[in-house]
Amino acid sequence: MTRPAVALAVLLGVACASAPPPKPEPPPPPPPPPAVQSRVAIADKDWGSVSSARFSVTVSLPERKDWQIEDVREPWWTARHAGSSSELAVKTWRTSRLSRREDCQKQVALWRPKAPNPEAAPATVVDRRALESPAGYQTELVIGVRKSAQPGEIEGYALAVGHTLGQCYAALYTTRASGGNAEATVGERLALFGDAVLPRIQRTGIEDRVR
Repeated sequence: MTRPAVALAVLLGVACASAPPPKPEPPPPPPPPPAVQSRVAIADKDWGSVSSARFSVTVSLPERKDWQIEDVREPWWTARHAGSSSELAVKTWRTSRLSRREDCQKQVALWRPKAPNPEAAPATVVDRRALESPAGYQTELVIGVRKSAQPGEIEGYALAVGHTLGQCYAALYTTRASGGNAEATVGERLALFGDAVLPRIQRTGIEDRVR
């Protein structure tokens, strides 16, 4: 007898029985799907430099070939590394000769309201230090970690904001990861960018190029 026939016979036999059978227990709920994990490392190798005439900066990136560069359509020079959910955005602009670095920081928050803001969320900050880049700027680097908008995912950031007479500079690196090793993964990426990428960003060209 085939399996469908056996099943039908069992059902008919149960239906003809004098006493109703007990209700079967509901099946257990299915286990939740595993969280999507992002553990792609960005290795400290295969460095390559990219220059932006629009903002007069040169940026050195590890594993240069894996980054996609946008320097035309977006208001910031932007590099994206899809495998690690990483993005680096850089911008220079003119400001009042009386402006301070804090004014540059406020302008970044206005332009990018959804970006990490260490002044508005100090609990996210894990490190804060001076940065000697670009040359001639008074720059502060802030590194932090916060919860991402996606459940189970964390976002790390490294924000450098600098000021010199009449000019502002900002570089924002963000990266996301999920899973049990998310903290270590994000920490490794932040260490690389905080120690090797952001300190290497330099100004190039003439002042008239700054926007």
